[in-house]
Amino acid sequence: MSNRFLSFIILALVFSGLFGAYYFFFVASNANITILLDGIGTTSVVLDSEFGKNYTQECSTTCIFEKIPAVKYTLSAKREWYVSVENTFTLQRGEDKKLTIIMEKKIELSEQKKDKTEAITLIKLKNSITKTLEENTGSMLLGYQSGGLYFSLPNGWEFDIFVQKEWTEARKLFQIPNGTFTNESLDVYEGYIALQKGENTIFYSLQNGQETIFAFSGTIIGVKDTSDINTKIITSNTGVFTYSLTEKTARINPLYDDIIILPSGEIIALVKKSSREKQSLLSLSDISNDTIFLIGQDTRERKAIFKTPKMGEVLRYKNGEILFVDENGEVSVIKNVR
Repeated sequence: MSNRFLSFIILALVFSGLFGAYYFFFVASNANITILLDGIGTTSVVLDSEFGKNYTQECSTTCIFEKIPAVKYTLSAKREWYVSVENTFTLQRGEDKKLTIIMEKKIELSEQKKDKTEAITLIKLKNSITKTLEENTGSMLLGYQSGGLYFSLPNGWEFDIFVQKEWTEARKLFQIPNGTFTNESLDVYEGYIALQKGENTIFYSLQNGQETIFAFSGTIIGVKDTSDINTKIITSNTGVFTYSLTEKTARINPLYDDIIILPSGEIIALVKKSSREKQSLLSLSDISNDTIFLIGQDTRERKAIFKTPKMGEVLRYKNGEILFVDENGEVSVIKNVR
């Protein structure tokens, strides 16, 4: 065997050894990971390796980290209005890993803030009818809704219901019988004027003045419309009921203390921390907080989205906001549900 050929063999072995070492330490020791993100919005994703090196990307739906060391990582994902996610995983040599991250919205309960323009309008409207109310004994301010201030004026044995809007004269809507109004009833019963007459509470729709008398023995603290004009939701001190106007029957909901139906068809439901039986039926282990649920439109899948130590009284939906009213009458907005 010639020296030249022997040198070639030695050189080939050296190069293959170097290539093997390079492949082992720099190629096979690396890995790739694709991170799939649900939802909408830019997410900041950080990978912290067990040796202190980190990798960061800003991405919407997919983050791809290529040729990074095959070691143990801690992943953190942050997106505005979402709950931050942390996850730990280990990449194997040469692995192409896929990881799906589910980002859940951060539901918050915040104080209801009235629009300054609306507040100024309300003051103006109240000032414009003050004299009228003072000159008519028995008159009453009923509440503000959809840009209009509603009030009643006695007319013999009847009440005339008026609405005052900015830049217009007060307009009479309809007439209802004499009785005792629930003060600021529009603030309590969305879209309805409540009149106490004897033992009955009679509700009058602001849309058409239609009279509704509920054959209901409990204390009504809220009335809500549904997509069926003959079906109402009654919130009472004893629970929430589905009421049939045609059959004059109330059917209690055994799971929830109150519900509202969103325009999307989804349902927001409340279970009070004092409702032990409902908590048991729903297998709720946390009995120190009120629980808010979101129930899907089609699947009716139920998901607990928020908990609060406050004691809820009733849920409302007004001007696109989901409102939580506690036992002291304080109104808060449930933010970021949709």
